[in-house]
Amino acid sequence: MNESPNLSASRGNRLGIGIFKLLLRCGGYRPALLLARVVTWFYARFDRTAFEATSAYLKLRFPGDAGEPGRLRRHFHRLLYELAKMLIVSYRMGAGIRLPLEELNADCIPEKGGVVFVMAHHGCWQASMELLNRKGERAVNIMARPDHNRNMDKFQAVKDRRSFNVISTEGFSGGLIEASAALERGEAVIVMGDRAVDGTAGIKAEYLGGSIELPLSPWMIAACNHVPAIPIFTELRKNPDRIEICYCKPIVFPVLNRRILPEELRSGAEQYARELEAAAMKSPYSVFRFGNEKSADWQE
Repeated sequence: MNESPNLSASRGNRLGIGIFKLLLRCGGYRPALLLARVVTWFYARFDRTAFEATSAYLKLRFPGDAGEPGRLRRHFHRLLYELAKMLIVSYRMGAGIRLPLEELNADCIPEKGGVVFVMAHHGCWQASMELLNRKGERAVNIMARPDHNRNMDKFQAVKDRRSFNVISTEGFSGGLIEASAALERGEAVIVMGDRAVDGTAGIKAEYLGGSIELPLSPWMIAACNHVPAIPIFTELRKNPDRIEICYCKPIVFPVLNRRILPEELRSGAEQYARELEAAAMKSPYSVFRFGNEKSADWQE
């Protein structure tokens, strides 16, 4: 479950984030967005590492522009700008400036019992954690490693961080034992399901005509503890401005009183890959995964 170092660990320095926070406090939301457009143009033009990490996705999502570096750079800029916008919204929410939260398909969530919420690095996903923590009497846990870059904290949209129980993935079991115990108590466990980490178990699935490698852990946790896994996607909507949170159809595995084989979890991972694909088709600049998509020659 441990995440290898990613781009957020080396992006977003204290000075730059501090300038945005000051501008938000003094000038408001719109001036911060204007500055974000300029700053993200700089990154889109000169950050080769980030562009290379994103280009595989952009080539799959925009196949007609795959051979045009200039066009891919423009798509890259739009994606970075949307990411900056989501971070600005999250900072504002953490400071107490709330946006309305609208739920779609909330009836997909069981009223009681353990549940695995499978989130994705998509849209303003940090904002949805605040809502998940208010769903009835169910306590909420999140499996994660500590943010080494405090300026890119995953809890920046959450006003009261103490209301979350963080299950560290850096321990002996990678958090699996603690997650199972929480599910047995009827609690919720949040897992990021769209980004496989080097050196950990993963499952390849078709994605946008190519492939994507997904982590095995969300499906293994759900199957071993006999609870549903519910994919969640968020979007920043306008007219009026609001956070839209969509719960997808629960992914349920058969009860097996024996050791579960990774191949038996493939159907769930593939169903989730279809949800990721649909989200990318609907909102192509809200995908913030940065890595491990493959071209159409994905089959080995």
